[in-house]
Amino acid sequence: MNRLIKPISFLIVALTIASCSKNKGGVEVIDEDGPRPFVDYQIVDGDDPFTFDFKNKSTNFKSLQWRFGDDSVATEDSPKHVYLTTGVFEVNLTALGETGTSAKKLVKINIRPDDVVAITAVKTGVPNEIKFVAEPKKGLVIQSIEWSFNEVSPAVKSTELSPTRTYAAGSFNSFSVKVTSSKGSVINFSKFVTPEGVAENITSSAIFTPSSNNSNTNENAVKILDGKVDTKVYLGGVALPLTFKFAYPSPQTVKIYAIGNANDSESRDPKVWTLEGSNDETNWTIVDSQNLTTSLYARAGNKYKQMHYFAVANPQPFAFYRWRITAMWTSTNFQVSEFQLFR
Repeated sequence: MNRLIKPISFLIVALTIASCSKNKGGVEVIDEDGPRPFVDYQIVDGDDPFTFDFKNKSTNFKSLQWRFGDDSVATEDSPKHVYLTTGVFEVNLTALGETGTSAKKLVKINIRPDDVVAITAVKTGVPNEIKFVAEPKKGLVIQSIEWSFNEVSPAVKSTELSPTRTYAAGSFNSFSVKVTSSKGSVINFSKFVTPEGVAENITSSAIFTPSSNNSNTNENAVKILDGKVDTKVYLGGVALPLTFKFAYPSPQTVKIYAIGNANDSESRDPKVWTLEGSNDETNWTIVDSQNLTTSLYARAGNKYKQMHYFAVANPQPFAFYRWRITAMWTSTNFQVSEFQLFR
């Protein structure tokens, strides 16, 4: 029996145009006699994560038009399609009847990079040396690979399947990977690594609660979660301590966290804070504490919109984390561009 594809998430919208004399909801309705088409299809996974067989189950149709969500179109009954990138694609089948009536079915396919290739980094046994591994999944065949290690400028490139790198103790480094399959599909990754292995950003998977916020949607608290150093949260005359809480469905071991300073006014940079963890939201353990002797702006070489990384000396699993700020650099106003937690 054919198995429905995974990992794809389905959002099915079936529109069958009925006989009516009015235009409802922006859908053109055609008054014609005769049987109307019924549209349906099944998506079956192919021999790799980018290849799909579309099995038509429609009836009473004169012609079909498939749109695969990547500017590709097909008119055959049951086509096969290969996607050339990861992403979310809207598959739309339109069945046209003999009298001009039509019906449609829409399905969304989500091809995620981490579901296609697993990128890992493991210790080799040599101090601070890491071996990188790209492991294809679900039948994918890797045609070529390019690693880009960004701890130096210009970045170091490698086309080896499993290259090794040596990092400074306690460092936090970015790298990217471009994988091309034997069918020409491309998968791109941007990740972080320490001498302990790959660091995974888990910030967005938490329920976020700030102790203070504002009504300005351009500079409210959620801006620290958007992954952009060009945006920021600004809180004027904020009551201290200011806390940002992150609640996870299960305990997470945070090994590194990151703060981005904003686009101006270093006086608003946080100066004194703790990162705390808890499993009951009552008893909190200090995970890391900082009392900076230079502002984040100065720490970045007098540059705005820079990320700053802080290692956790003794990582432990907690279901709740909170960033608790008790002083800004010289101002009563607070701002940062980003806050990120990595496990």
